[in-house]
Amino acid sequence: MRTVFRIETPSLVLRPLVLGDTQRMLEMSQEDCARQWLPSQVYRDERHAATAIEYLIGQFNLDASPTTNAFVFGVEEKVTGRLIGHVGLSPLFDTVEVGFGIATSEQRKGYATEGVARVCAWGLERFSLPAIVGVTDEENVASQRVLIRCGFSRKEEKMMRLQGVDRPGIIFEIRKQGAQPERCSESRNIDCRMQSNSR
Repeated sequence: MRTVFRIETPSLVLRPLVLGDTQRMLEMSQEDCARQWLPSQVYRDERHAATAIEYLIGQFNLDASPTTNAFVFGVEEKVTGRLIGHVGLSPLFDTVEVGFGIATSEQRKGYATEGVARVCAWGLERFSLPAIVGVTDEENVASQRVLIRCGFSRKEEKMMRLQGVDRPGIIFEIRKQGAQPERCSESRNIDCRMQSNSR
C-alpha cells in the first residue's frame, strides 16, 4: 500500500502533484498572471503540461533534498478539494528557492502566504536547510508581499535572468532559527511559522 504524503494548513491541503492535475495546471498556466510572472511555466497544451507534471512527480523524492530535487506541491482548497495552485522548493545554484502560483480567482485570500509559510517551515525542518530564498521580479509586488508576510527579508537587488529575460530582480531570504546569515549587514533570526494575514 502506497503512503500518501500531505501537509495540511487551516485552509489548504498541500500534496504532491498527480497526473490527474494536468488539465487544471494547464488552465492555471494560461491565466494572465501566470503568463506575466511565470512564462516558463505556461503550457502549450495538455501533453506539454503532462510532461512537466510527470517530471515533477519523478523529482518528489523524500529520500532526496531540495538542493538536488524539486518538491512541488499541488495546493488544494481544503473545503472544496479543488486544486488552486502550486508551491514548492527547488535547487537554485547553491541554495534552495521557494516558488509558488495561485489561480487568479483564488488570490487575495491568504492562500499563497499560508502555503509558502508552511512549505518553508517543512523544508527548513525536514532537510535541515540553513536558508531558503525567494526571487521576484522587481515589479512583482504581490509576490514580494507574500514573502515578507512569511518572514523573508530582502537580501539583494540585482539584474538577473528571470524566466529567460534579463530583468531587475529582488532576492529574499528566510533563515532557520539559529543559522547565521551570509553576506547580510544585520544578523536576525527569522521563524517561518505560519502567520495570520490578509492576503
